[in-house]
Amino acid sequence: MIVPGAFVMLATVLSVPVAADLVSASNAYAKGDYAKAFADFRELAQLGQPTAQYDLAVMYAKGQGTRQSEIYAYAWASLAASNGLEKAKGLAESLRPGLAPGSEQIAADIEAQYGNAILDARLNPKIVENVTEQENKRFCHWVHAEFPTYPVDARRRGAEGEVYVEFSVMPDGRSRNPRIIYALPQGFFETTVRAALLHSEFGHGLAGEGPAQCTTFYRFTLTGVTASDYPTLQRYVDDTLAKAKGGDPQAQMLYGMLLVGLPQLNKPRSSALPWFLKSAQAGIPVAQYQVGYSLLKGWGCNCEENKGLDWLRRAAQGGQPDAEVTLAMYALKGTPDEERSRQAKLWLEQAAASGSHDGKLYLAALLAAAPDSAARDPRRALSLLDQVFRGVNDDPTAFEIRAAAQASAGQFEDAVKSERKALAMAQALKWDVTPLNGRLSHYAARQPWYGTLLEF
Repeated sequence: MIVPGAFVMLATVLSVPVAADLVSASNAYAKGDYAKAFADFRELAQLGQPTAQYDLAVMYAKGQGTRQSEIYAYAWASLAASNGLEKAKGLAESLRPGLAPGSEQIAADIEAQYGNAILDARLNPKIVENVTEQENKRFCHWVHAEFPTYPVDARRRGAEGEVYVEFSVMPDGRSRNPRIIYALPQGFFETTVRAALLHSEFGHGLAGEGPAQCTTFYRFTLTGVTASDYPTLQRYVDDTLAKAKGGDPQAQMLYGMLLVGLPQLNKPRSSALPWFLKSAQAGIPVAQYQVGYSLLKGWGCNCEENKGLDWLRRAAQGGQPDAEVTLAMYALKGTPDEERSRQAKLWLEQAAASGSHDGKLYLAALLAAAPDSAARDPRRALSLLDQVFRGVNDDPTAFEIRAAAQASAGQFEDAVKSERKALAMAQALKWDVTPLNGRLSHYAARQPWYGTLLEF
């Protein structure tokens, strides 16, 4: 059974090298691959990850994967100690007596480059519960929650799982294009979650206001959970928190998702960001996306686009498709020139190639209606739509993009039919259909429509 809401819902680099993370770095060290371990620990240490800083110090002290240097070992151990790692303090104190005069200045130089003060200025979010977050709360409360059905195949296989999803709520109180950020196991619960959100209703805004960014978290259990079983949920949260406090980067990421995705906890995004940041510093791409997206939107922190883009690129280098889609949509803001359109298409191609639902969806929308003619490919847009919406028959988005692609190809009669179908579906879902009527008038006049079809 699903556990939703208050009673059943729990609720620029264009390549993908293998990015460093704490687990793979530790595994490389255990296998004796010191060159990889040293490179990975150094990358994470420079992000402020204290365990990586300590391990880097150990490798300098032993001359593993690098030239032996007690001075650098002391410097990194001191930095890890300043970040609260007790064993690093012991290592630094054991190294200090043997250091040559002036060694502490080298430690100070490293502190000046990679200490918390410089990272806060250059990379890390300034976490605050700000106006953006408060506005999101106004829109994100449930007016009517449509509960996902338990997938037949998942139940047959005895599969339980969890899904964390981000979505935009429009002023009409309806969500658009839910983005599944985390699903475990993959391939079982994503479709039913998207369908449930499509048919749910949220707080309404004023005409002309932009979309609010919302989140929710679902747990799927076979045993069945009701409102009286809240202690079971609390135990799950407590267990995750214990692992997060123990330094598990995956648990830190998951605990952040629980804080912002569970209505029962009623926590702001600003309370989750410190946990996302810890996980991001440990090299977890999903957490790096969370930090980057928050910075880009000013969501639980000050809006700082340069910092946000830095984290998003790190996540994209780790193959995180949501970061790739976000970078693409950022490139398409305003009136993009040919170079920005090209970059956006490359990011979306990368996300789509990984099998990402949203990568394919946003690429299809771009290929169907890009203002830049060089980016359009209506035939391929239709092919991608068939992949994304296979078995889905109640989402107006599919027919919106289909209509734009058909009109782009000069098939205006087909475009009118597709847009009318999208319009009928949207009316049934109580969407604001003004934009759809505008596009329909274009197609009826035998004119294509070019622009951004998807809000993000």
